[in-house]
Amino acid sequence: MKIGTTIAASLFTIMIAALITVFVVRSLMPAQENSYDIVVVVKAMSPDMEFWQIVRAGIDTAAREFGVEPRVTGPWLERDIADQMRILSEIIDERPDGVILAASDYEALAPLADRVVAAGIALVTIDSAVASDAAASFVATDNLRAGERAGEAMAAVLPEGSTVAIVSHIEEVATSIDREYGALRGLARRGNYNFLGTYFSENTLELAYAHAERLMNEHPDLGGIIGLNETSTVGVARAVRDAGKASQVRVVGFDHSQEEIAFLEQDVIQALIVQKPFNMGYVSLRTMIDVLEGRAVEQFIDTGSELVTRENMYDPVFQQLLFPFFDPAR
Repeated sequence: MKIGTTIAASLFTIMIAALITVFVVRSLMPAQENSYDIVVVVKAMSPDMEFWQIVRAGIDTAAREFGVEPRVTGPWLERDIADQMRILSEIIDERPDGVILAASDYEALAPLADRVVAAGIALVTIDSAVASDAAASFVATDNLRAGERAGEAMAAVLPEGSTVAIVSHIEEVATSIDREYGALRGLARRGNYNFLGTYFSENTLELAYAHAERLMNEHPDLGGIIGLNETSTVGVARAVRDAGKASQVRVVGFDHSQEEIAFLEQDVIQALIVQKPFNMGYVSLRTMIDVLEGRAVEQFIDTGSELVTRENMYDPVFQQLLFPFFDPAR
């Protein structure tokens, strides 16, 4: 009886030791990666668009944190709308688990967004909305409010009654539509201004430059130009600098490429509406993981923006925003 008890006790001790060993070994093993197949379709893969490089840095950070390996793809340039549509159509045929989409055209991408969800693929939109309610969540800057801030910033550096124009990127993209409306509303809140119109650069530096050059030549009383994205702002600023009119034509723009920051330092640009593309990339992937794992998500997630001027650009909080850690050579 005593021998049986001793054997039983020994077996129990061995069993507990084995369980502890298994627990310790498992706890020391790296967490298993999720097997989700997620595709991110951006507007532009060109490294010249620093905004999308920073978005990708945010996606990469989230990917490491959540143990996924999303594929990032898209057209080379933002104006290649047909190419983005072709890419998305091919992705739908591949049936991934989720698609994160930055639509280059509000209307044209809507039927494809519907097809994504109809195919049983989770959809999160980023940066630019589409004319569809298919997406589980939309992660972006509040572009109406950002546009208002741009209009208000222009009014702050111009006397009432001045002549103002807008140079935007692509006519049918949601960011362009919302920012234009917001900018005009921001100007109107501050007084009466002579608005010449909105001119579209097709997201090329050359056309943005040409628009600004022509506006300055045809309207000697031109007081300011609002650029609604990185490319439009840089093209306008180059034209104003080359014309020697930096003290006469005020420039307010969007985003924070290295060239835009240099123009801000030189007082060629008076204010920038700086989005938070790193946050946008990170939050979009985190939101997709939540959708795939059945957690509730917000229909719209505002990733925020800041008004940066020559006066506040050296504040530590804005320095971190203007110079995020990313590799532009990716």
